Amino acid sequence: MEPTAQRRCHALFGISLLLLTIGIGYCVVVGTCLADFTVVVAGLFVGWIALFYCLGHASGWG
Repeated sequence: MEPTAQRRCHALFGISLLLLTIGIGYCVVVGTCLADFTVVVAGLFVGWIALFYCLGHASGWG
C-alpha cells in the first residue's frame, strides 16, 4: 500500500473509532441515546468508507 493511502486509511479508521467511542460512551454515561444516534451512524458510515478505501488500495488487489 502506498504511504499516502496508508495514512488516509489509518486516519479514516481513527475518526470512525473516535466517533463511535464518543457516541456510545455518551449514551452509556449520560443515558440519553437519541441525541448521539447521528454520531454513532456517522462513525459507522466513516468506518465502512475506511474499509472499502483500504481494501481498494491494498497491494494484493491487482
